[in-house]
Amino acid sequence: MMLFTSILKSVASRRDVKIFFGFIILPILVPFLSQTMDGARDNFGQSFLTFLDLTLVTQYRVILPVMIFSLVITSIFRDEIDSGIMFLYKDINRTKIFNAKVLSLFAIYGLYVLGTVVASLLAYYVLMVPSGDVSSNLFPAQVADGGQSLVSILSTVTLNLITIVLVAMISISSKTIQSVLSGVFFTLLVTVSPMLIGIRYLFPSGYVEMSHSNLGTALLLIVVLFLLYLGVCYIKGLQKFKKVEF
Repeated sequence: MMLFTSILKSVASRRDVKIFFGFIILPILVPFLSQTMDGARDNFGQSFLTFLDLTLVTQYRVILPVMIFSLVITSIFRDEIDSGIMFLYKDINRTKIFNAKVLSLFAIYGLYVLGTVVASLLAYYVLMVPSGDVSSNLFPAQVADGGQSLVSILSTVTLNLITIVLVAMISISSKTIQSVLSGVFFTLLVTVSPMLIGIRYLFPSGYVEMSHSNLGTALLLIVVLFLLYLGVCYIKGLQKFKKVEF
């Protein structure tokens, strides 16, 4: 626990993390951006949940948050190895070090999501509901719509967690630019996958529409895919980390 705490404090103090947290304000900008987006209010105005869903998806597709967080991931793996800082951990079990680093990144992302939820609440109920253009409902009127929004949120969160372990795995043995580009390319592939026949179902986001008619199956497939990607990247990353000379 002490190892995790110290690494988390170190990660949280980095400048890139503060820039990453800056994207939490995106929900506050949506009401203003929607003035120039045809049909935007119709899409997220059903309830707070649909607005939160749209916000998280938008954050993901903007790419910049992924790029900046990939830099953070690389800095606590590759940069620390190259600079010799990892020598300070030479007497600690490498599995514990790797787990603490990954969990600290998950914790930072968790804070990012929590901050986004809070910002979304403020934007929706303080800026948008009083204008009378959106519903004050917390959840959509239709249960199926609410289920689909929840599944969409889950898929976005799982995709970001997959990206964390993917970039971590690559950064252990690759340069910064290669590691960052791996996170960006993965995000771009997920974003364009709906336009590629058969490819969309390789990612959790490919089952969001299915959730409208078959919620249980969609959730199961998303969880299975998430665990598969996470497991492969984690095991490969840990193996590479154990072989690093520092």
